[in-house]
Amino acid sequence: MTLRTVMLALGGLVLVPLAGGLLAGLDRMLSARLQSRLGPPLFQPFYDVGKLWSKVIAPASQWQGLFVRWALVASLASAVLLAAGADLLLCFFVQAASASFVALGAFCGNSPYGKLGAQRELFQLLAYEPVLLVGILCLAKAAGGFDAAGIMAAHGPLLFRLPLVAPGLIFALLVKLRKSPFDLAASHHMHQELVRGVYTDYAGRDFALLELAHWTDVGVTLCICSLVWATGPLAMVATGLAFLLAVVLIDNVTARLTWRAMLGRAAPLALALAAANLVWLYLE
Repeated sequence: MTLRTVMLALGGLVLVPLAGGLLAGLDRMLSARLQSRLGPPLFQPFYDVGKLWSKVIAPASQWQGLFVRWALVASLASAVLLAAGADLLLCFFVQAASASFVALGAFCGNSPYGKLGAQRELFQLLAYEPVLLVGILCLAKAAGGFDAAGIMAAHGPLLFRLPLVAPGLIFALLVKLRKSPFDLAASHHMHQELVRGVYTDYAGRDFALLELAHWTDVGVTLCICSLVWATGPLAMVATGLAFLLAVVLIDNVTARLTWRAMLGRAAPLALALAAANLVWLYLE
């Protein structure tokens, strides 16, 4: 392991969560402008997490607090792996473990809303994880390897060879960012009938740690999406912001679907498009 790899890994450990928090603030600002509202400041998510950290509230159970910390560790590990240019498949499975720990922690709570939100969280995992996995397989096939560093070093943008993967990546982002029409397990919107869904039983410092894990997951997922145009750091940032803008626009013009519609229609369509792109790559 070279010094450069260690520095990249440490940079990912610090910068990816910070970038996720800034993206959360930018998300709120864009949504407010689209709805003709003033909206909160860019750094509002950091203020919210600081306020949560100041509240010392005992978790609903001992296991719940443990699962929160495992979720955060898994999220940060996925960021470190991606920043260090490691295998994208390893990064994918580590991040999937983080989402699973959030759902397991919700099952340990006392609220029926939390348990129902945890069930929906697992349904969402079942919906978007195969799509994201096939998207990573397409990236690896187009670039000639699974290493993130190798994909970033590919000659020219990969998007022209992955036109059918982009809708699947947007679908995965909509679920990861908990946006309509796939804000089934948790949402800050008023139309969420489950209060905060999977987050209902979380409070205080545990909730702050979960927010940090969520920021990291969003940053990692956007980094994976930006690999379709990895011709340089600025190009990757611009690509990630373009994906974020698309997700915010979809969120503000669509209504929430049921989990049956997500699993029965949206997820199969996104998976079919990504699989068709993968077959095309193997046949070209």
